[in-house]
Amino acid sequence: MKKRLAALFMLTLAALAPPSAQQGGGAGQAPPASPVQEEWQVDPLRGPVDLGLTDPSLVGAIDVHQHLDPDAPGVRGQVRALDAFDAAMMAKQRGMRGIVFKTHQSPASAGVAYLVRRHGAAGVEMFGRMALNFSTGGINVAAVEHFAQTKGGWGRIVEMPTRDAVTGARNMDREFLAGNRPWMLLMPPGAPTYVATSKDGQLTPETKHLIAVMAKMRTVDSNGRLVLATGHATPDEHLLLTAEARRQGLQVLLTHPGDIPQLAEATRLGAFVEVNASGIYRTAAGATNAAALVRKIGAEHAIVGTDCGQMTNLYPTDCLALAARALRARGITQRELDLMYKANPAKLLGLPPLD
Repeated sequence: MKKRLAALFMLTLAALAPPSAQQGGGAGQAPPASPVQEEWQVDPLRGPVDLGLTDPSLVGAIDVHQHLDPDAPGVRGQVRALDAFDAAMMAKQRGMRGIVFKTHQSPASAGVAYLVRRHGAAGVEMFGRMALNFSTGGINVAAVEHFAQTKGGWGRIVEMPTRDAVTGARNMDREFLAGNRPWMLLMPPGAPTYVATSKDGQLTPETKHLIAVMAKMRTVDSNGRLVLATGHATPDEHLLLTAEARRQGLQVLLTHPGDIPQLAEATRLGAFVEVNASGIYRTAAGATNAAALVRKIGAEHAIVGTDCGQMTNLYPTDCLALAARALRARGITQRELDLMYKANPAKLLGLPPLD
């Protein structure tokens, strides 16, 4: 009787599983021909479920963009679906090398990275990524110094303004702010509406000074070099920040810039372009556009990060697996996937290449 019930249970699970989960996708299995379904839906009240997807691209991969707890809700109140410890365990189960925990509003990701390395999933390299928004003091060298000197030295990527960038201040309607930048409703009259990194086509002196300080810093204990991410910048700002940071010797990650004209010059200067798996796995159009972008700039200049971890997205590991299958189905080779998932993130973070 128990065997019959177990068999019935497994058949029920197989029937309920999404097509990608039914088709598998492990290292010894051929990926499905068309892995992307139009408009993946995740119940935002219940959150994602672990589909258990695997892919050769995950083995040794580093996801440079995960939103995890502990954190404040994101845009439109998107809470996080899992915490840093759970994310690290899930990454380890899929054979991943590391995770970068991104926080928009605080430098706390550096401390969380230390705790996960010390008490969490052994062998998973976790780093912190913080953005310079109003809550961290804007263009603030003190916040960067704190981030770099947090025990362990695993705060590694410093990001220019994101939610408080000039691009985020284009809509100052109160209803929009309540859902996207609620702290702005608490600001005193006359307060700045965004954190400026440039003015009149040039980086501000404060921004140049911060980049120069970053170039000289080394993280405590781990003796790592900081990385500059460009944040939610304008197209011109992406290039201005890249040029200055590369001149100072910093590695640069363009934060999901999209297909902007400045990419050719930015990659010529040595910047990496972030392509988000969250924009690949959901729709066929997103996957097609991402594959075209990779072919345009070259996989040697691209890094796939998920921008997942919220209740409204699949878990990051499943997000990475589906994105790899989608890109492969559109002509991106496994060698190119390995560059974008493994080799390039390692180089960005100053890690040795895998054997």
